[in-house]
Amino acid sequence: MNLLQIVQDAVEELRDWHADNPGEDEPHDAIHEIADSAVPVYTGDLLRLAAENIALAVDEPELGPAFDGTPTPVNIIAANVYEHIEQALWDAWQEVCDEEEDEDDDAA
Repeated sequence: MNLLQIVQDAVEELRDWHADNPGEDEPHDAIHEIADSAVPVYTGDLLRLAAENIALAVDEPELGPAFDGTPTPVNIIAANVYEHIEQALWDAWQEVCDEEEDEDDDAA
């Protein structure tokens, strides 16, 4: 599993959530839950992701280290993975909103 696939799966889950919750315009909780559940929990998986994308291991996460908050390499990687997924989900949400706006314009 690579970061691109994790993000694609999370975006698909967000789109499914949106389809199941029409009219919902505040996705903050859903985005948090989807991003949180998409982060691998196994050390080996996190280390493989960092080997593919060194920034996951060397960037300081805005939210601080994941899991118990201890600044271990794995916790930092997990936090950076979370932040990457979360940003991708917010970008995808904006695309969903833009698509709906385009559909509304076409219907008018």
